[in-house]
Amino acid sequence: MDPHVFHYSYENQFDITHTADQKAPAEYPVHIHDRYEIYYFLSGDVTYFIEGQGYPLNKHDLLVINTGELHRPVFNSSRSYERITIHFRPEYISSFQQKDYNLLYCFERRKLGHHNRIDGSDIVENQVDQYFRKIKEYAAERVRESDLMIKTYFLQMLVALNHVFAEKRAVPENTMAYDAKIVEILDYINNHLHEQITLDSLEEKFYVSKYYLCHLFKKNTGVTVGEYIAYKRILKAKELLAMGTPVLETCHAVGFRDYSNFYKTFRRLEGVSPREYKQ
Repeated sequence: MDPHVFHYSYENQFDITHTADQKAPAEYPVHIHDRYEIYYFLSGDVTYFIEGQGYPLNKHDLLVINTGELHRPVFNSSRSYERITIHFRPEYISSFQQKDYNLLYCFERRKLGHHNRIDGSDIVENQVDQYFRKIKEYAAERVRESDLMIKTYFLQMLVALNHVFAEKRAVPENTMAYDAKIVEILDYINNHLHEQITLDSLEEKFYVSKYYLCHLFKKNTGVTVGEYIAYKRILKAKELLAMGTPVLETCHAVGFRDYSNFYKTFRRLEGVSPREYKQ
């Protein structure tokens, strides 16, 4: 049976998918998006890891995931797994952004991997679950006004999430114990992508054996140090290329010493060359 219960997409700017698996997959790959994600948890036995922090999930819990945040679900058992995900690009709502109100506040006013989770009780109390229901209803009906109504309900959802986020962000996070050293290293990598970063340099800066660092990093993030740096550099490269930055300039701006290595890494992760992506 197709696990997708429902899917709707609008002009490569917005999509919503309701997925139910009778049995949770054994493993789900670490991934990263160049779009914003809203993840609404309905059932399962899941701990969701975002940038090294683990969020144990209960029914109706919701995650807001910014562009560039590395994330993956970890399944603690094979219980049935159901969720709704929304992915969207900023241009989907750009005409509604205001000078004194940022619709992306709950995505952007956070450190990576911090305050991603909004408690299910707050989701229900603020009727965010009803916005999901209304969006699905209009998408299923496919009447003339469907696309417009979906966008209006989504805008209301963002306002509600911003309201909850602003109220709750000072409350201590319900996350699994995570290694503070890894969070420090993640923060350093994200702020120094343009520089040369090696295991030796991380060992020297953070006073931890590079062998132990490799073990700890993989345990906390699900990827190796090298893979993490590559993911983040290519994501930044895509931003620069989309802004019109020349390919060679982009290569050096994201920390690659030679174009050959940049080309191979970009093609491996994106399936196209940097020049093809830019075009």
